[in-house]
Amino acid sequence: MSKARSSYFYALVILLAIACLPVGALAQDGSSDLSFQPAPPITFTSPSGAQVYINPAVENSDTQVAENVALSMPGSAFPDSSALSYGQQKPQAAPPPPQVTKVTRQIRQKVRRWNIGGRIGAGFSPELFMFGLQSQMGPIFSPRFILRPGADFGFGELTDMFSLNIEGAYWLRTQIHGQWTPYFGMGPSLNFIHQGASSGDTSFSDFTYKTGFNVFLGAQKGKMFVEMKTSLWSDPAPVLRLFVGYNFF
Repeated sequence: MSKARSSYFYALVILLAIACLPVGALAQDGSSDLSFQPAPPITFTSPSGAQVYINPAVENSDTQVAENVALSMPGSAFPDSSALSYGQQKPQAAPPPPQVTKVTRQIRQKVRRWNIGGRIGAGFSPELFMFGLQSQMGPIFSPRFILRPGADFGFGELTDMFSLNIEGAYWLRTQIHGQWTPYFGMGPSLNFIHQGASSGDTSFSDFTYKTGFNVFLGAQKGKMFVEMKTSLWSDPAPVLRLFVGYNFF
């Protein structure tokens, strides 16, 4: 073999050895270096304020971006579970504001079908110190009508009285000063009246029963109420009675 051919042969061997080096390195490293690790989803905010998610592992990136934008838009037709699959947690509901809680409590009080309350006041002609108990049951026949039975006790210098009342009250739709709800009502009353006086050896005592008819007008704010009442055909019961009351529950 000539010297020139030997040089060409050695050069060809060296080139083949250099070309085989990358293949050998890949064979020694194994397939672990060639494995593909998917990148986590990319999140950014669009100019409209919507959250956009891009998942590089999905082949059709345009479709994936459209689905992610739809998931982040309000009123999306996609279920919440799809949004949760991208690592988005469902927000927790905030507690109701105090105004809503107050209105809810008032509504529950209004729809309660039975309440008990007390009142205190004065009677005129004759003058008596008065107090009483009442119960509210309803609404009956109408959302604004309630049945209100009760009892009144009165004590004065010459007159003592015990009265049983079977009354009905109707609440008006208007309000006074935006807080007080006016109402009016009427009903029969059973009045037991004792009058007595004594001076020296002279004494006077009289017990009277009268069936009368009460007519009243009042206003209520929350659980508190004020009321003015008159009695017909029940003399010697007080002609006018003024009360301030409170519904306990």
